[in-house]
Amino acid sequence: MPLVLVGINHESAPVEVREKLAIGEHALPRTLLALSALEPVVEGAILSTCNRTEIYAVLSPESGATEEILAEFLAGQHGLSRHQFDGRLYFYRDGAAASHLFSVAAGVDSMILGEPDIQRQVKQAMEAAQGAKTLGTLLNRLFQDALVAGKRARTETEIARGAFSIGAAAVERAAQIFGDSLEGNTVLVLGAGKMSEVTARHLQARGAPTVLVANRTYERAEHLAAQFGGHARRFDELESALLSADIVVCSTAAPHPVVTRALIKNAMRVRHNRPLFLIDIAVPRDVEASVGDLDNVYLYNIDDLMQIVSGARQTRSGEVAQAREIIDAMAIEYGRWRQSLEVAPTIVAVREKLESVRVAELARLRSRMPGLSDKEWRAVEAAMESVTNKIAHPAIIAIKSSAQGSGDSAALETIRQAFGLEQEGDPSPESGRRSANARRAPDA
Repeated sequence: MPLVLVGINHESAPVEVREKLAIGEHALPRTLLALSALEPVVEGAILSTCNRTEIYAVLSPESGATEEILAEFLAGQHGLSRHQFDGRLYFYRDGAAASHLFSVAAGVDSMILGEPDIQRQVKQAMEAAQGAKTLGTLLNRLFQDALVAGKRARTETEIARGAFSIGAAAVERAAQIFGDSLEGNTVLVLGAGKMSEVTARHLQARGAPTVLVANRTYERAEHLAAQFGGHARRFDELESALLSADIVVCSTAAPHPVVTRALIKNAMRVRHNRPLFLIDIAVPRDVEASVGDLDNVYLYNIDDLMQIVSGARQTRSGEVAQAREIIDAMAIEYGRWRQSLEVAPTIVAVREKLESVRVAELARLRSRMPGLSDKEWRAVEAAMESVTNKIAHPAIIAIKSSAQGSGDSAALETIRQAFGLEQEGDPSPESGRRSANARRAPDA
C-alpha cells in the first residue's frame, strides 16, 4: 500500500500562504475523521505547526488514488481550490515520505535547525491520530520511528547544541531591538499555550521586569503568569494592557487575527505614539498585516525570525550530514519492514501448504504401516517435520530477500507458482492487503 505525503512549509510558502492551510488543535480531530472518510485512505495523520501543515496517508492500492487526493482534501477543508497552491505544495511517496518525516522530527527540516519543539509536535500528531483511530500499523510504526530518529539525531550528533525554539527566537528579536537586556520594558504575551510558556521563560531570563499574560481563558492566563511572577489580564482588557506594553509577543491558536489595525490605532493614540513592537509567532497570524503600516508600530512575523537563525545551517553543516546518515539508515530500515509485511501472506501460505502435505502424507503412511510402535512413529513424524522445514527454509529466505532487496515481484510469483499457491486459492499479497483494509475499516 503506498505511503503518501502532501505538505506546505516555511520553505515552500510564506506565512500569508501557509496560514490558509493551517489546522488548529481544535479542528484537528474532525479533520482527521474527514480524512479517514475518503474511500482510498486506509490510514491518516496530520502534522500542523507554525511552520508546516502535512498530511500523511496510506492509500488503498486498488483505488489507484495519488497524492493529489490529499492536496484537494487539504485545500477543500479550508473552502479553497487546490490550484491556489500550485507551486507551493510538496509531495513525497514511500521511502521519501518516511525520510521527510524523520528529517522533520530531527529538526533538520525546521526553520530553526535542531529546534526542540518539533519532537513534541510530532508526538502530538501521532497521539491525535491514535485518538481519532486513523492511525494503523504502517503510520504508527512510521511516527514511532520518527521519534526515535529525532532522539538519536539529538543525542548522537550536536545538531541541537544551542538550538533556538521559536519562542527563544522571538525574544532574541526583542533583545536586538531593545538591547541585550529587556530590563525596564513591559512585555505582553498573548496566549497561554506551550509556545507562550517557552517565550515567557526566555523573557524572564532576559530580565523583563513585568510580564503580562492575556488569554481568552483567564484561568490559563493566571496559571502561566504565576509561573513567572507576571500578571494575568482578561482578553477583553487587551486594549488597556496595550497601553503599558513595550513589546507584544503573540502566540494564540485563534483562526483569525485578534489584534486588529483599529485596536492598535486606538492604543497608539492614547500612548501618544510611544513606539510599540509586536512579534507575531502564531500561524494563522494573530496580528493584521496592516498594523505594521502605522507610525511607530514595528511588526515582525514568524518568517522575519529567519534572519536570526539563518546562519546556523551554514556553520553546522557537519552536524546536519551526521543527522542525515541516521535518518537515511532508519528510512531504509522502515522500508524493509514495510516490504516484509507485503510478503508475509506468501510466507504463511508456504508454511500452510507444506504442513498440509506433511499431515496428508503422515496419514497415508499410518494406514500403510500399522505395525509401527509409538516410538517408531514419533521418529517418522520428526523426520517428516525436518524434511518440510528444510524445504520451507530456502523458500522463505528467497521470499524475504525479494522484499529486502529490489522487491522483485517476478521472483515472488515464481515461488508462489512453484508451491501451487495461486491455483489453490491461498492468500496472495493483494488479498492480504484487502484483508488489512477490511480489518481497518471499523476503526475509521
